[in-house]
Amino acid sequence: MARLVLALHSFDDSASSPSYRSLLAYHYAQAAVASGHQIDMVFFYQSGVRFGGADEKHPLTDKWLELSAHHNIPLVLCATVAETEYSIGEETLRPGFHNGGLTEFAQATALADQVVQF
Repeated sequence: MARLVLALHSFDDSASSPSYRSLLAYHYAQAAVASGHQIDMVFFYQSGVRFGGADEKHPLTDKWLELSAHHNIPLVLCATVAETEYSIGEETLRPGFHNGGLTEFAQATALADQVVQF
């Protein structure tokens, strides 16, 4: 089975245009692990980093955390975007997410069979 890395660039909420990319990404991840694929990382970038903020409320956040816990999937926020654009630092990071960078993302993608961006 394939090794996958997912990149989520969207945090869909009522204030944004309803692209539903975050929901699609979650359902894709569910289907991938149910089909026996391995997800090496979910990388949250651009507004997607908001999932990792302790003060953010989104119905998918707990689902991402549950999927991560059951399938040992690292949930990585782009630290630069999180800190500079959304003031999400180590002290305001939701447990279960961790800060990383594009280097960590690039290393994971180099080992993956496929990278899927949402």
